[in-house]
Amino acid sequence: MKEILEIRDLKTYFHTDDGVAKAVDGVSFKLHKGETLGLVGESGCGKSVTALSILKLLPEGVGKIEGGKILFDGSDLTAMSKEEIRKIRGNRIGMIFQEPMTSLNPAYTCGSQIAEVFRTHLNISAKEAREKTIEIMKRVRIPSPEQRFGEYPHQLSGGLRQRVMIAIALACKPDVLIADEPTTALDVTVQSGILALIKELQEESGMSVMLITHDLGVVAETCGRVIVMYASKIAEEGSIDEIFGNAKHPYTKRLLESIPSMKEQKDKLPTIEGTVPSSLNYPSGCRFRTRCLIADGECEKEPPNIKITETHFASCFKINLS
Repeated sequence: MKEILEIRDLKTYFHTDDGVAKAVDGVSFKLHKGETLGLVGESGCGKSVTALSILKLLPEGVGKIEGGKILFDGSDLTAMSKEEIRKIRGNRIGMIFQEPMTSLNPAYTCGSQIAEVFRTHLNISAKEAREKTIEIMKRVRIPSPEQRFGEYPHQLSGGLRQRVMIAIALACKPDVLIADEPTTALDVTVQSGILALIKELQEESGMSVMLITHDLGVVAETCGRVIVMYASKIAEEGSIDEIFGNAKHPYTKRLLESIPSMKEQKDKLPTIEGTVPSSLNYPSGCRFRTRCLIADGECEKEPPNIKITETHFASCFKINLS
């Protein structure tokens, strides 16, 4: 399967008053055409910064891509000018941001914010943009689109605001959709509807989806392949069956053990002790070793990236290949 997006040794650092925060530190992976790739891990592992790096949406003067390449359809996004990246952002690569209430502009109507995408990338009239906006609002199943066009974000429910974000991201039929926690703060039924909608639209257009989440249940339901991130690096990568059925990295195993079950819990739900270390001061060697139950002195060295199968890799000294 041919890749549409390839990340090579990406390093994104934030220069703060307290020092240099290595938010993404040597990440490499591929996104193939038409696939859904899940990017999972605890908060602070570098998932969202990876996405923002792809679109070069890092805060100016603070965040900077210090190394690596981001190849989109063969072109290196890191080498592009602001004008060049604007032509791709929202056009060929769409993004659903984490929180629609803060991502949508409260001073503009929902319809005008969707229409702006059409006017920016298609160079069409206001009338044509309105027609296309109504059409995409119907497509993402926003009820009474003519009425909703003139309403402001605060007048809509959380689920409808998320659909507006999806409409903005999909307006120009992108090749790649980056969905950053698209179901955060939504109830279960609305969450299910949003995920089904994204899957349906993907099947219609053949776009590739990169789904960023901490919810392994969502990943199991929607993705074909998974990347597990920890402390700005990739801990494990593999297919859904390989990660959920044959996880090798201690961190991945602990994440899976922490998934709540419908079965009666006689004991306390397992948790991972401690927290993700600060990106300003990561431990030497394996970054999970300070929380790992099987770590020893060997883990103070940089772990190798072990090939388990053609599609399954894990970065750890303690992997049992049998």
